Amino acid sequence: MKYTFRLFITVLCFGFIAACSKNDPVNPTPPTPVTPTVSELIKKVWSASNVQWDGNVQFDKTASSNLVAGYAQFKLDLSNTSAASLTEYDGNKFTGTYSLSSDNKTLTLSGLKTSDGTEPTGTGGTLAFSISGVPTASTLVIESTTAYVKASNKKIRLSLVNP
Repeated sequence: MKYTFRLFITVLCFGFIAACSKNDPVNPTPPTPVTPTVSELIKKVWSASNVQWDGNVQFDKTASSNLVAGYAQFKLDLSNTSAASLTEYDGNKFTGTYSLSSDNKTLTLSGLKTSDGTEPTGTGGTLAFSISGVPTASTLVIESTTAYVKASNKKIRLSLVNP
């Protein structure tokens, strides 16, 4: 009986010590930070910060004058899961859908049309962009995968910001 009682007390003490060591209020285990996915990072409304055609700066948000000042109104809205809205530097607004490639390196805008059914010139309603680097919560850099008529038939590089 004494042996059973001692064994019971010993097991109870070890159990108490083990339980206390897992819930150490002095040194709590920090939660593992969650890294947002590329699809989560790009799901915002973006505006142009810097625009280049063929390596030449056409627009810089911080400049006092720009070759293509209309980029001040440029907006790429990816805030909905798959719906996209693109307001180009000339003020034309196109709506459609967007998708991200499985490797998170290509952003494709599809079915782009204005309210009267016009597609962006020479695109067939589809624009594809390579994503440069890794987007952050406030920056996204994309480059057209093909030459674009409205950019003097050059590839366009857009440095976008989410204010």
